[in-house]
Amino acid sequence: MKLELEKTKYPSKRAGYSAVAVMTLAQVFAFIDRQIPAMLVEPIKQDFNLNDSQIALLGGAAFSIFYAIMALPIGYAVDRYKRVNVLGSGILVWSLMTTFAGLANSFGRLFGARIGVAVGEAVMAPVSVSLVSDYFPQNKQGKPMGIITAGVYLGIGTTLIGGGYLIDYLTDIGGINVPFIGYFKPWQATFLVVGIPGILIAIAAFLLHEPKRLGLTAYETRDSESINIFSHLLKNKSTLFPMFGGLIFMALIFYSFTFWAPSMMVRTYGLSLTEVGFTLGSITIIASILGTITSGTIVDYLRSKGHSDAPLRTGMYACMFATPAICLAPLVDSLFISWILIGIYLFFISSFAPIGLLAISGISGNEVKGQMAAVHAFLMMAFGLSLGPQITAFFTDFVLMDESKLGMAVAITGAIVLPLAALFFKIALPKYRDAYQKITNN
Repeated sequence: MKLELEKTKYPSKRAGYSAVAVMTLAQVFAFIDRQIPAMLVEPIKQDFNLNDSQIALLGGAAFSIFYAIMALPIGYAVDRYKRVNVLGSGILVWSLMTTFAGLANSFGRLFGARIGVAVGEAVMAPVSVSLVSDYFPQNKQGKPMGIITAGVYLGIGTTLIGGGYLIDYLTDIGGINVPFIGYFKPWQATFLVVGIPGILIAIAAFLLHEPKRLGLTAYETRDSESINIFSHLLKNKSTLFPMFGGLIFMALIFYSFTFWAPSMMVRTYGLSLTEVGFTLGSITIIASILGTITSGTIVDYLRSKGHSDAPLRTGMYACMFATPAICLAPLVDSLFISWILIGIYLFFISSFAPIGLLAISGISGNEVKGQMAAVHAFLMMAFGLSLGPQITAFFTDFVLMDESKLGMAVAITGAIVLPLAALFFKIALPKYRDAYQKITNN
């Protein structure tokens, strides 16, 4: 089957931002469903008698490995089939599997449900990159991509704020009884509540207009079947290796902090989960959304001024500014200063989501954009999410050997990986400029 790539005008701004709205909402609930285990660390640990390394598997390997496995076939489907159907199907799967997590009465069943969530959520990155590239021209993709990825942090923040209150409420009432099904503990009921709204979002996704695939291919051919994603990767390996290296290291600290932040603040400052959730959630929503949209806008501005390496340049400086903030935030005595430093860190690290997708879009022809986004998702999950929470848990369990020193473990992780990310971006800059020039000249 041939993929038809047409040179025509882009859809209306209204159509584009309607799709952006649905994808943003989907992203919000994707991260609510992804992040909710971080709010339930302590009750799940107690119920199943787990240590930090074991509980980290729920936020790490259970999700990331299968997300990574599904990324490439989903990317292939995105490049060849109706993308709004792929999106709607993914949302439906992850929402149902989140509700199924509420039925789990063993660690194994909960682990299995998290695998299902990962399979569904693997659609988001490939679909977002592909649809945005066909709704907006190259130098206007940063803002809509920034808005969509802002949904990541809105989802995390909503989970932190609302999750704390929801869990406290369900705890106060002692869980819930569902007629004909049975009793659900507070943490089980939490999964049920947060999973249901996604079904409505899935319906909205199925109803979106499918835009035409625009632009020429990267290799001046209209036969998409002749383009092999692996040949594309090999052709650009000198660019992609350092670029993905930087993004992986950013992902390591991003996912480590995201998973461990609630427990870190509880253990370090003796706060309740509700206190942590409201403050951390509010800071996450404000700082991260501002940072995400700002980074996307900066990329658009720099590209309009002729800086083709704008995504990686933005990421490099973001890592440099984020490093001192994450290293100091869990170590200072003042809780107020700690919150400020966390806000600074989140503002800069939030660029992680849009810059990766924008960087990929800039050096990939339309016939492989979805697959390249899938490769990006594969690497972020296989290395970033799998290793990030686990590395921090390693420091608490085996190096510091003290769960109360979780903050120190987070600081050590940030001090190691963020400078490495900046270094890899620095190496990638000239190679990325060359690759971008080749694509735009075809």
